[in-house]
Amino acid sequence: MGLDPAQLKLNPQLLAFYRSGLRYLYQPRGSREQSQQGRTQATSSPRDAWLQWLQALNPPCKAVLTYYQLCLDRGDGSGEENRQRRDLFANMLSGLAWPETAYAFWPHSLFQDEDIVADSGLFWQGIQVLKPEYVLVFGERAADTLFPDREAGTEELNLEGIRYLILTDPDEMLPDNRRAKNRVWQKLKTLPLIA
Repeated sequence: MGLDPAQLKLNPQLLAFYRSGLRYLYQPRGSREQSQQGRTQATSSPRDAWLQWLQALNPPCKAVLTYYQLCLDRGDGSGEENRQRRDLFANMLSGLAWPETAYAFWPHSLFQDEDIVADSGLFWQGIQVLKPEYVLVFGERAADTLFPDREAGTEELNLEGIRYLILTDPDEMLPDNRRAKNRVWQKLKTLPLIA
């Protein structure tokens, strides 16, 4: 894979999101307008935008990462919490050295009307397309959204050939909960995502 000059100008905290494909969804205004030329219909909702981005990915990918606040952190969310979560994932993925094509971020919630709204249907639609071997679900709230009937304390599920790992919420790992970060790190570094 060649060098993408856009990566050189990108804020390092957004690099993990950029590499996972979110660049196709949240492009600068000028390039988005250019890329939409010839398209008959612009996206009308956040859900439609995610589904449009899904078409730009190259499945299958080995892992899908999701957490409840993902819909807030994509793009250039400017809050301190957004920055800290982006930094957390950027550092984690950099340390793991997984190939860019091995993982993708995919939401199970949407930001609508100034609130986060769960949308597990969107999540399962993405899983069908992405065909991952592993799904990394960060946080109890995310796990409860996706698996409302799971037994409390369950940390791993195997469904239809996919291994779902329930991990610590990013906000619990921040600002510097080393014990929580280490617990997640120990699980992630054993996953065979490097060929």
